[in-house]
Amino acid sequence: MAVGVENPGINLILGPVLLGIIINTFIFGIIVQQAVVYYTGGRHKGDSTVIKCLVAWALLLDVIHSAAIIWVIWEYTITHFGDLAFLATTPWPYPMTPIFSACASVPIQVFLGWRVKALSKSWYYFAFLSTLSVVSGILAFVSAIKAFQVSNIADFAALIPIVDTWLSLSVACDVFLTLFLFIFLRQGRTGFKRTDNIITRLISKSIETASLNTLISVLDLITFTLLQNTNFHFVFALVAGRLYTNTLLATLNSRERMRDEMSSHSGVSTVPTGLAVHISVDREHAQPGMEMNAYPGRGGKLQMPGQMQMQRERDLDTKADYINMGTAA
Repeated sequence: MAVGVENPGINLILGPVLLGIIINTFIFGIIVQQAVVYYTGGRHKGDSTVIKCLVAWALLLDVIHSAAIIWVIWEYTITHFGDLAFLATTPWPYPMTPIFSACASVPIQVFLGWRVKALSKSWYYFAFLSTLSVVSGILAFVSAIKAFQVSNIADFAALIPIVDTWLSLSVACDVFLTLFLFIFLRQGRTGFKRTDNIITRLISKSIETASLNTLISVLDLITFTLLQNTNFHFVFALVAGRLYTNTLLATLNSRERMRDEMSSHSGVSTVPTGLAVHISVDREHAQPGMEMNAYPGRGGKLQMPGQMQMQRERDLDTKADYINMGTAA
């Protein structure tokens, strides 16, 4: 490297990229482990074709993008070692980053929006969330197209309005996904301690899975806007897509454990509805010969306790399945 080069300038360009690639590689390793559990543990067998295709698509994107950004560091440190002019250029994986991020986030956000629709029984929430996600994805593609027209990182300032709008809409979609799941799960609280504890855990899980994705997007937006002539935003931009995939696989793999816990805690319980009287009896505490009478269920039909319990377990299992697909967003 030439003598007299301003090292702080090189550090601000090359350092964040190297750090982002290291973090991305670490998260990619976690994703590979999650994928092995998902496929070898048989967790994919009961999933629909849509979910299987979504997982395969997210994994394919992660492999391609991770390989591309490793190539960037090779170009910087090996092929163009000592070439200061090359450090200021934008290799093709840079402008492709918004596309990789959007291709991962939009399908997952739309899918999670469908889960919200299933919980709320309303198309309006799905339409609202899908619109936010798709528009943010379109803006990500526009950002990438404009970035391909920029040959130097010093000219990235011209992209601030479009990039900030894209990231803001993506953050808004993640936040609303979490909010809607929180609202509709709380509406499912029954007043029974065990059931409510499970629902509380599901709510906490939805917030936890969404918070990291949201935080990374916000930090990406802030660093891209305020720290021009540096590559600090790549620390967050390079890993955004990986976080969506990791959240998706982690929540898919956690469903079996959650269902087992619900099964062990479930008893004969019902959600308060109308004027019906509701009883909760744990199976493990039921006495031999205990008489259980039928009671009026929904629509005026008589429900036996066994039917009540199976219906309640199906309701809880449905909620767990929907929330365990988490926000991703």
